[in-house]
Amino acid sequence: MTDQTRTDRPVLWGTLAIALIGLAPTASAAQQRPPQAGPPSNPLIEPGELEVAGFESFERSAGTTGADGVHRVALEARQVEWRPWGDDGPALRAHAFVEDGHGARVPGPLIRVPAGTTVEVTLRNNLPRPMAVRGLNDRPGRDPTAANAFAAFGPPITLAPGTERRVRFVASTPGTFHYYGRAPAPNDRIPPPFFGGDGPDGPFVGVMVVDEPAAQASSRERILLITQWVHESVRESQEPFRFMINGRSWPATERLRLTRGQEEHWRIINASGIHHPMHLHGFHFQVVSRGDPWAETVFRPEERRMVVTEDLTLGQTMRISWTPTEPGNWLFHCHLMRHMSGAQHPPSSLDASPSTLEGRAAQMGGLVMGITVEDDEPNDARPVAARALTLWSGSRARAFGDAPALGFVLQDGPQPPPADSIVVPGTPLIIEQGVTTEVTVHNRLDFPLGVHWHGLELQSRYDGVPGWSGPTDSPTPPIAPRDSATVLLAPPRAGTFMYHVHSEPGHELSQGLYGALIVLEEGDRLRDDDVLVVLASVGAERHATPAINGTESPQPLDLQVGREYRLRFMHISPEDQKSVVLSGPNGISEWTPAAEDGADLPASLVRPTAATFDPHVGETYDFVWSPPAAGDYELSVTTQFAVGAPAFATELIPPHTGRWVIRVR
Repeated sequence: MTDQTRTDRPVLWGTLAIALIGLAPTASAAQQRPPQAGPPSNPLIEPGELEVAGFESFERSAGTTGADGVHRVALEARQVEWRPWGDDGPALRAHAFVEDGHGARVPGPLIRVPAGTTVEVTLRNNLPRPMAVRGLNDRPGRDPTAANAFAAFGPPITLAPGTERRVRFVASTPGTFHYYGRAPAPNDRIPPPFFGGDGPDGPFVGVMVVDEPAAQASSRERILLITQWVHESVRESQEPFRFMINGRSWPATERLRLTRGQEEHWRIINASGIHHPMHLHGFHFQVVSRGDPWAETVFRPEERRMVVTEDLTLGQTMRISWTPTEPGNWLFHCHLMRHMSGAQHPPSSLDASPSTLEGRAAQMGGLVMGITVEDDEPNDARPVAARALTLWSGSRARAFGDAPALGFVLQDGPQPPPADSIVVPGTPLIIEQGVTTEVTVHNRLDFPLGVHWHGLELQSRYDGVPGWSGPTDSPTPPIAPRDSATVLLAPPRAGTFMYHVHSEPGHELSQGLYGALIVLEEGDRLRDDDVLVVLASVGAERHATPAINGTESPQPLDLQVGREYRLRFMHISPEDQKSVVLSGPNGISEWTPAAEDGADLPASLVRPTAATFDPHVGETYDFVWSPPAAGDYELSVTTQFAVGAPAFATELIPPHTGRWVIRVR
């Protein structure tokens, strides 16, 4: 949408090959130790068969800096027992980088130095097969003239079993990076990883941070590393990959305990082979930087966007800052359904007893982090509502084969709407900035319901994640069938938001349980120059039909030439990638970005630009557009369906393009 979301996010081609300099084999007594035995094809192991790996939190840097200014690190690659789903989940064989003198942890350790530091890493391969390591090198920055961006990085470090090598380089480029290893089995059909954090070896990856020379590393900075596990043993699964944050999958991911009012600083690295729109509940965060395997761009304070969802494609990084202002439980998660749902639980071939894995009742898994904000002086005061709305869920039988259409309808008048009088998207909810609105949600469905007020800053108890939102000792339950619940909304900012079902077990989102939520300045009203564009799916299957405002073929929209309109886009499909183009008689039109995720954009980003952008799941955007001439315009939305995983045969689904005709007179 902006310079930050386009030119600072380069297209990444193929497999990364990172240049390594100063490679020199070394000898040591450790070379005489025999490598460990080779693994069977099944990743499951008996508990206690290997050293149990702990989980890395990246709070300290591996190695030490000597009097000569050289930072030295010694790492051994070895097999470990890995339990990504917790102590009572399956025990898997994994490869790990282990710092000398320390116990095994996954992912591998953090190497952190100021820019200009000479780094010397000694690597030992104690795996039963050859190993290649990439990423332990200086990052030269982007080279737009290179014919092949990956070839510029040269060969990896290769080590035969039982051997040792040393690499030495000057870390001159500040940024957030990662390094990784790969030791494929002879019959391994999983292709080499794009950026190292995917494949059958577990989180065989570590982090390297190069600070600005004068910068001081914050003791409160957190590093989150996203990786992907793909293994031959789970080929029968519809979801043959599993995603982890710092080596763990929900509900075993680390619980973050934060203090109300204390600013948080996070570095997030996507070392997996697919993109992830990362969403924070209850708060906006500031995007401080964006990066990739080559370099990092730190934005000036006046250029930093405030968002609730930010997409990281393969190999990308970001630094974010935010301040928790409300106590209670919150979430930070990928907004793609397959990446944060029960599809991320252990594959059936590896599964532990379902009753032993906490969190399944919430239908979540994978890329989900639980956050608890603590407050020494909690305020349980309940504000008095100035306005009341009543929202009813409903269903219409056999709309999608045997499955019903679902929806939300706002009550208009003294009587509730009929149970089958659904609208998709749900009735737009229009509330005012700073004005407390009471919304009572009635559940007329046959399953428990959670409703998330996406992007709103609100009290935790109203956030809408069943069994999680609210205080830890008394989380908010789901709304039972034939029951209701009341939430209080008093949003501090005006903007474009959404509401939708949360923690659903199936296709309830694309069956219709979503809607627009618009917050206006106090005393304002929604006008006919506000154009709502809800991008979603309609159907009861995984790759449901893409829809614009609930239909594949929306009725033409009539607008006036020269009049200023605010186009409010909301993307709430389960997992699709979309590209939007607004074109007219003279080709692609021009508009001005105004807001993202309900927050006004920095002034430096509010300027006319070509009317094209790629909205990611969980994002909202506002554009100001004045049709420059009379004629027929077209808002086209092209959907790329997310399918399969590397080396797993899947049916390719061709892109779908929906069109909304806009008649300008």
